[in-house]
Amino acid sequence: VQITRIEHINAFSRNVEYLASVDATIMGSRNGHAPIFLWYTLNCKGYRRFQKEDQKCLRNAHFLKDYLRYVGISAMLNELSSTVVFERPQDETFVRKWQLASQGNIFH
Repeated sequence: VQITRIEHINAFSRNVEYLASVDATIMGSRNGHAPIFLWYTLNCKGYRRFQKEDQKCLRNAHFLKDYLRYVGISAMLNELSSTVVFERPQDETFVRKWQLASQGNIFH
């Protein structure tokens, strides 16, 4: 944990387009809550249940990729990931509603 003055944070903060916000973290650092939540989930649900949920997420990602392609939207999916990457939707309301992350015309 680091505590510092705002002027020091502002010196290295930068806008991150796909987050639609300013990133003030040290390069490579992450929120410390994520590993705690993962540990808690594994302990509460157990490995097998967590694994089943993971497989469901992967199936959903493949379904989304296939559906987007079916309706004529270019989409990609790394086989080991649940992140579907696709071209920018035309409807800005849709983008805002679902808080889609973007970089240029690529969304995920």
